[in-house]
Order: sequence, then structure tokens, then C-alpha cells
Amino acid sequence: MKAVESDICGEAFNVGTGKPQSVNKLVKLLGGKVTYIPKRPGEPDKTEADIRGIKKVLGWMPKVKFEDGVKIMIENIDYWKNAPVWTPTTIQKETKEWFRYLDKRS
Repeated sequence: MKAVESDICGEAFNVGTGKPQSVNKLVKLLGGKVTYIPKRPGEPDKTEADIRGIKKVLGWMPKVKFEDGVKIMIENIDYWKNAPVWTPTTIQKETKEWFRYLDKRS
């Protein structure tokens, strides 16, 4: 909302906790069956949104802990019921060109 209500235009900001979050931690919070696929070039083990820009420009700070955000998402999961489900096959298909490009740069 701070970005929408500001006069800032043409900027991109990362939004997150500002602390590293592993994919395995997210999977544990979500629960359910886990499917492991081989790691591909350029694929991260964790995500860490660099929030320095949004903090500096808009004075934004995270208010929701990662764990709480996942819980809220699960409580509102029906909103996403029509979203596509990723499988190893669809991931491979949709990221084929991207990972081919990253592999050449490694």
C-alpha cells in the first residue's frame, strides 16, 4: 500500500522478511507430501528478498513473520484454488529455456 499511495513511479521493490528462508522450511510449514527433483543451474537453495530499497525509499518494514505469513496463506488457500499446480514435468517444461540460458552463463 505504501508503494501504491506514494508518488514513486517506475521502481521495482522486493518485499519479504529480509531474512533467508529455505525452500525446505517452507515445505515443512506447508506440510504434505514432498517431491524432490534434481537441482538445476542457477536454482537457489533459499530465498532472501533484498528489502534495502523499499526500506530506504518508502520506509517500509515487514510486519508479518514468515511463519505467520505462510499460516495466513494456508487459511486463505481457497483464493488460489484455480491456480496452476507445479509438477516436475510442468516445471521442466516452463523453465527449459531459462535454465538453458543460465547453464551457458555458469
